[in-house]
Amino acid sequence: MFDIGWTELLVIACVAIIVVGPKDLPRMLRTLGQTMGKMRRMSREFQSTFNDALREAEQQADIADMKKQVESAANFNPLGDLKKSIEEDGAKKASATPEKDKTAETAAPAAESAATPVTAEKPEETAKAPADPETKPADRPVTEEVKA
Repeated sequence: MFDIGWTELLVIACVAIIVVGPKDLPRMLRTLGQTMGKMRRMSREFQSTFNDALREAEQQADIADMKKQVESAANFNPLGDLKKSIEEDGAKKASATPEKDKTAETAAPAAESAATPVTAEKPEETAKAPADPETKPADRPVTEEVKA
């Protein structure tokens, strides 16, 4: 974690012996060890408390989800749902039918006017031209489809 090697530990030990002295060094190391133990215990206690709070929150979330599932299963009524969907479909069809009639009435005059072309050609020639493609080959432009 701290990446301290043996040479660094040897330097720290030499400085500690010189600063503290050989007589008080064991007492200082014991106090240091006890302090480190207290810090580790506090960190473990904090982690366990935090993990317990997380578990409790997960359980409450799971319980809420289970309650929702049980309530939805208790409200399960396949016949009622089927009747409701049939009624909705019938209502949609009933409301769509008058709209189709209105659009058909307004579209009919437009279709009749579009069906009668306003051209200067004779009606016989227009009816004959699509049926007989070889009637006037010089008048028609040559396209890719005709070449093939």
